[in-house]
Amino acid sequence: MRALAAALILASLPAAKAQESPTPDFVPTIAKEAAAEGNAAFARKDLKTARKAYEKVLDLAPGNLLGLVNLGVVEFTAGNTARAEELLKRAARSRLETPAAWLTLGIIYMDQEKPDEALAALTQAALYDPSNARAHNFLGVVMGRKGWTDAAQAELRRAVELDPAYADAQYNLAAFYLEEKPPAIELARRHYTRAIELGAEPDPAIEKVLKSDPPKP
Repeated sequence: MRALAAALILASLPAAKAQESPTPDFVPTIAKEAAAEGNAAFARKDLKTARKAYEKVLDLAPGNLLGLVNLGVVEFTAGNTARAEELLKRAARSRLETPAAWLTLGIIYMDQEKPDEALAALTQAALYDPSNARAHNFLGVVMGRKGWTDAAQAELRRAVELDPAYADAQYNLAAFYLEEKPPAIELARRHYTRAIELGAEPDPAIEKVLKSDPPKP
């Protein structure tokens, strides 16, 4: 499988209700402004500014769920996986139905080669956000690493159905079709070709297999 990077969309902080008391979920206006600053900084890959902005959110609204998730994503992107895991676990404990936290945790565990932990986290991500193509893609990859080929293909097909322009899912599905015995060459060719059209890097090993079995007339 290709090395896969997380492509996560930072969630926006919810608006605070009128006359709301300062609980851990309370989000004052200044915290929402800090969150917007963090989102903008993350979009331009300014992780230092994004981190400071999300830390300010949590200073102003301690325990805020989306502040925890967004700072966790920033720390993960910066390579601070221990800090990211801590923040994302706090978010998941605060509210179990937090798919962005589970998805990022799953990717962290994949990188750490902890398949059981990755499987558990990504299953939660797909459960709580079933329309998220990336959750299904990563879940499929983990299932494939555990040797569950049929389940892996099902998850990757779901990812492609949800987002036909998702190059990594197209590529991974092609690779799994080639692992069948015998290989499903035409299905692999279809999804590999689409992945390349979408910008995926060519893979000489896959292309060698496909060229050795040319398309049937």
